[in-house]
Amino acid sequence: MKYAIVKDGIVINVIEYNEQPITPPPGFEDGHIAIQADTVNIGWNYANGQFTDPNPPTSEAATPLSLTDMILANPTELAKLKTALGL
Repeated sequence: MKYAIVKDGIVINVIEYNEQPITPPPGFEDGHIAIQADTVNIGWNYANGQFTDPNPPTSEAATPLSLTDMILANPTELAKLKTALGL
């Protein structure tokens, strides 16, 4: 299972252990705790029993337009294409 190693409310490491490690986990100094967490990353915050991403994704990246869509969206380019095709 994955465990977040937390100190002062910040995830400083993510480690796999076979069972819940003692506090502090082996190899870490006092003040570090290990909390079972399957979906967490270094740098996340931990407070009130919840992990939160300090930099959540803002939005999905826009899908790039195809060449056809770019030409159809731009009247100048559409006119150039029509002229080139003799239309």
